[in-house]
Order: sequence, then structure tokens, then C-alpha cells
Amino acid sequence: MKRLLLLFTLLFTHLTMADSLKNELTSITAESPIEGARKGLDGQVNAWNAGNLEAAMSFYWNSPEMLWISKNGVEKAWQPVLEMFEQDFKDRSTMGTYSYEPLHLEALGKDAALYVIRWKIERDGKRLMGGISSQVWKKMNGKWVITSEHAS
Repeated sequence: MKRLLLLFTLLFTHLTMADSLKNELTSITAESPIEGARKGLDGQVNAWNAGNLEAAMSFYWNSPEMLWISKNGVEKAWQPVLEMFEQDFKDRSTMGTYSYEPLHLEALGKDAALYVIRWKIERDGKRLMGGISSQVWKKMNGKWVITSEHAS
């Protein structure tokens, strides 16, 4: 009976330690919302500056629920936002250089972040557009994407 109790105790201890180690490793390797939003925005900016509008748009949630708010009003869905960008930037050489300054970055949970930036797009040393943007980044299907943005 003592051997059975000892065996049970050792098995329980092993399983508990293995589960604890698994949780510890998961928390070490899991990307935080802060890191996800930072990397996501940097990826979008790099794609934009390379003149790759499609790659830049891949950082928005490709869904009818994606929300875009600007001085022109509210757009809902990824496709109308893509079409707006395609109209405004028909020739990739007109895209200019996108840069930003982080103003506020806050985790909203384990899979969401709010990122507020001051942004601008310049071409030939002249500012084309810019302002302040509030972006909600969420981890969707393993990828960090903007689910809503208010750009002013």
C-alpha cells in the first residue's frame, strides 16, 4: 500500500510540474498585445514604404466588421477601405513615406491593444497628410491586425 501511495505521489508531482512548466513556457513565448501591435504597425509601415499597398492592407482585419473612421465619415468593411486607398494612391510612387510617433500603447486584454500614434505621409519633402490615429489591434487567427481605426 505504501508503494502504491508513493507511486501515486510521484506521478501526481510529475504531472503537476509538467503542467506548470508548460504554462511557464507558454507565457514566455506568447507575444504580448504591446509587442503584437508594435510589430504589426512596423510591418504595415515597412510595406507602405516599399510601395506595397496590398501588403500594407494585410495588417487590417479583412472582414465586413472592420471599422475605419476619418474626417470623411465611417466606413465599415475591409474592401471599401482598400478601394479608397487604391483611388487615393493609384500609382505606387504617390504613396510617399509613412512615419509615425507612438503616443500611447495599452493592452486591452491578452489579445488586444490600443495604439495611439501621430502619423504623417511625406513625398518629396512635403507633407501630404497626417494627424493622430487610434488603432485597436487584435490577435485574429494567430495574426495581429487592426480591427478599427480612427484617423484624424
